[in-house]
Amino acid sequence: MKTYLFSYRHQGAECVFEIRADSADDARKRVARLQYATLDGELMAKIPASSGVTALLSPLLNFLISIIPSKGK
Repeated sequence: MKTYLFSYRHQGAECVFEIRADSADDARKRVARLQYATLDGELMAKIPASSGVTALLSPLLNFLISIIPSKGK
């Protein structure tokens, strides 16, 4: 697959997004389907797959440590 870039204007600003597709024609067809897309939520973080489980668990562990009350308090 290749990455194709698309741009459009919205409220005076130029916006750009990318679509992964097999060809330029496939990319255009995928963009045409965006009118049927649904909002699934907000992206909070991207974790590279090459980083493995450690990259995924490290933020979780840090969060859990931060919410556990310390004995000194």
